[in-house]
Amino acid sequence: MQNTATLGTLNDQVIATDFLIAAKNGIKSYAMAITEASTPEVRDTLKQHLNDAIQLHEQISEYMVNKGYYHPSNVQEQLRIDMQAAQMALQAGNLQ
Repeated sequence: MQNTATLGTLNDQVIATDFLIAAKNGIKSYAMAITEASTPEVRDTLKQHLNDAIQLHEQISEYMVNKGYYHPSNVQEQLRIDMQAAQMALQAGNLQ
């Protein structure tokens, strides 16, 4: 049986990862919207939102790196972390 601390860490990691993915998708969406905007005012507004989304992504990434959940410059370590999280998720699913 998984201990509570392990499942709590997994939950924090899963939430942070989902948040990071959402921030990345937001960045892509704002960038695409800027190319489709018809007026300078709309483009300026979208650029500000894009900058805010980039800052949010940076904050989430920094949090995840500090917690040891994310290793953007070490692919092997990131793969190990991802595999461990996937294994924990599978085990947690089997407990239900």
